Amino acid sequence: MLLLDSEAMSAIAHGPAARRDRVRALIAEMRARDAPVAVVAAVLSEVVRGHPRDAAVFAGMRRSRVEVRDVDARVAVRAGQLLGRIRARSDLAVDAFIVAVADLAGGAVVATADPDDLERLASHADRVVIADIT
Repeated sequence: MLLLDSEAMSAIAHGPAARRDRVRALIAEMRARDAPVAVVAAVLSEVVRGHPRDAAVFAGMRRSRVEVRDVDARVAVRAGQLLGRIRARSDLAVDAFIVAVADLAGGAVVATADPDDLERLASHADRVVIADIT
């Protein structure tokens, strides 16, 4: 599975061409492997603002066939455990939700332009790989 963080979502919506192309290449690679491409629902709170530009986010999701993964109690508990392992505060909660979804799915690639915090979290998860799209 490929999970897109907010930077990857922004890239497919209205990001710089080079970053958009890197994300699209990752998506194409995952499609070739019949692997799902998804976004954690909490990430939408970072990219949707109630503005006309939101249409580009939803168009990018449709075009790339991005699924939405919910944050349920199981994901929230795992995210909290990951935050505890790296002694982080809740300002990294959305990143923790992403890694928790990946971990509970048995592993995933996470596309991001800000790999540092995600790598710290992923170091306490199984088979979660962080792909830097910068």
